[in-house]
Amino acid sequence: MAGRTSKISPNDVKKIVSSMRSGVPVAVLAKTYGVTRPTIYRVVRAFHEKEAVANAGTAPVSFTVDRDSLRAFDAFTGRLGLASRADALRRVCRVPAGFLEPDPDLADALRDVAAQLSAIGRNVNQLVATKNYEVRRGQKLKLTKPQEQLLTDLLEHIDGVSTVVREIEGKRASQTLRRFVAAMKGHDDEPR
Repeated sequence: MAGRTSKISPNDVKKIVSSMRSGVPVAVLAKTYGVTRPTIYRVVRAFHEKEAVANAGTAPVSFTVDRDSLRAFDAFTGRLGLASRADALRRVCRVPAGFLEPDPDLADALRDVAAQLSAIGRNVNQLVATKNYEVRRGQKLKLTKPQEQLLTDLLEHIDGVSTVVREIEGKRASQTLRRFVAAMKGHDDEPR
């Protein structure tokens, strides 16, 4: 019978609520709309619940997530001592601004990495251009000592950039987690 509520349009819901307030019996409304009395009660209850939520300035949120992620979330929020999943999700909804905005320090560091990679690219292009010129002139491809040193330096520089990026990622992840935990612990359980 629950599927029969689809016969009732949003406009009909308002008419039903208004009719009930005017004293029209539920049995008459059920017969008029071709549904059962429990369906009329469900429709009216849902209407009042939505109205209460709208008047409170809040909104329900619903989504689906895989069970492993949900178990991990529950374990994490349990370690934080949060009372319920609803409490944790309300807190998650309240604190995203700092987590969704770009981190200025990270952006600066990444600009530095981009500049270093650009310099590496220019040096590699110069080396390749020189070697291509030599090969086109029929010379045997070989590296001079300065070129070998440059290539060695470039490879070391690439390793250094890789290390810097890993350090940035690690610092960002740990800072974000600390900020997230602090924000999660800092709010009460009351909806806003």
